[in-house]
Amino acid sequence: MLAARGIDRNVVESCLLQPSRIIPARDNNFAYLKDFHTNILKVIVAEEKETLVVITVYWIAKDRMTQ
Repeated sequence: MLAARGIDRNVVESCLLQPSRIIPARDNNFAYLKDFHTNILKVIVAEEKETLVVITVYWIAKDRMTQ
């Protein structure tokens, strides 16, 4: 998933460890958002016990964010 989207694992880990925001997502999951100047990384995760399971990861153009 990461390689196909050209997203480095370290960038995802940074988002999970120090997100700019965490918001609710579908199916009781959470979206971790991190601002990287021109784009925002969005990581959708499920919380299982004490573990975060990454469901998907993608970039969002900053100008498309409405919240």
